Amino acid sequence: MSRKYYSEDEVESLYSDAKAYLVQRWEPRPGYKPLILTGGEGVHFWDAKGKKYLDLISQLYNVHIGLNNRDVIEAAKRQLDEMAYASPSYFNVPQIQLARRLAQITPGDLCKTFFGNSGTEANEVAIKLAQLYKGASKIVSFWDAYHGSTYAMVSVGGSSRNRQSPGLSIMEEFKHVPSPYCYRCPFKKTYPDCDLMCADFVKYTIEKEGAKSVAAFMAEPICSWAGQVIPPDGYWQKVRKICDDTGVIMIFDEVMTAFARTGKMFACEHWNVVPDIETYAKGITSGYVPLGATVVNKKIADHFDEKGFPHSYTYSGHALACATSLAVIDFYYKEKLADRAAKMGDYMMDELRGMQERLPIIGDIRGLGLFMGIELVANPETKEEVVPKGLTPEQKKDPECNPMLYLADKAKENGLIVSSSPGTGIIRMMPYLIITREQVDEGLKLLEKTIGEMAEKFDLPKKG
Repeated sequence: MSRKYYSEDEVESLYSDAKAYLVQRWEPRPGYKPLILTGGEGVHFWDAKGKKYLDLISQLYNVHIGLNNRDVIEAAKRQLDEMAYASPSYFNVPQIQLARRLAQITPGDLCKTFFGNSGTEANEVAIKLAQLYKGASKIVSFWDAYHGSTYAMVSVGGSSRNRQSPGLSIMEEFKHVPSPYCYRCPFKKTYPDCDLMCADFVKYTIEKEGAKSVAAFMAEPICSWAGQVIPPDGYWQKVRKICDDTGVIMIFDEVMTAFARTGKMFACEHWNVVPDIETYAKGITSGYVPLGATVVNKKIADHFDEKGFPHSYTYSGHALACATSLAVIDFYYKEKLADRAAKMGDYMMDELRGMQERLPIIGDIRGLGLFMGIELVANPETKEEVVPKGLTPEQKKDPECNPMLYLADKAKENGLIVSSSPGTGIIRMMPYLIITREQVDEGLKLLEKTIGEMAEKFDLPKKG
């Protein structure tokens, strides 16, 4: 594909317009200028000045199939030629076909889908379905979780970054429990001697709230915002039984983990656990067109067939988005991307273990498939966090004070894109599923160089 470059003056003009006319996301960083992207191919993209980057987070963890996939682009074009949009008052063919395809490929008896436009909307639908089905309002979820940015999703998500914004309304019927974060167990236990106390705490919380008042337990099967937390064996099986015994709906937010990302088509398949409701976005279209989906089991589907579901969006079941998703799903299976993610993930984890031996700043590595995290520590023995305690809000935004901001900025300078869990020393890596071994080697070489530069800058543990 042809690349479009801009002169220095043109780029500065674009930045001026962005500052003047765009409401910025999250917390602004004084003087920081996000990249202006103009194109990409495969696992690389380039900015307006023409600099090329190797992207190890697949944009926002969502472009599983890589950039500029012509199969998907052509499918979208064909649908635009046929019919771009139909009111949700009607059915359209791609919508029906995608709902059928999801029923065929999702685990267990997940069988009927409500379509929205994003992961946030899919999660909103899941919460509403559970509350209406149970006739109860309370939702239990993880601390340090993220399920979206609307009021309900900020409330159900346990992220302090979102919940502690002054003046923001929080819905108090949403309750929280610790995630199964074995590296930093909040109960100071060690697996398996802990006997999965964190799962028992889910049961304890439901009982104390009153099982009849709790509609659902909602979680990502791998909690990303908390730091790519991979639950220990037996955790999800135990939570599934707790939900069954208490009559609480189990909701899996698979917005980030579904569609081959973890080495299975759906992450819940790693534990042979089927939730009552599951949500998707990101990989369902690989970012080519916005789409979210909420899939329910037969028992819940039958209930709403009879009662109706008082909910809709103007763009529910958007024909273009559904046609795009069908092409993306075909590509997953044609290229066997779940198997590829599993094999490439094993290779990356082996290489990261070698990096951990060379860099004592790496306290822990964890992951499934191409969904992985690296936890950096100031002291590998005590697990002292790499981001200093007591930083002021201004210092947290300053790469001269915050090692993780410095690392992200330095990585960009080195032509590499990685991200971190906010406020932590955890590097999140979720590469495009089409990444090659040579590209993995190139990316990890740049990452090791960057971590070393950060350790040198902040006088952190150096190479052994």
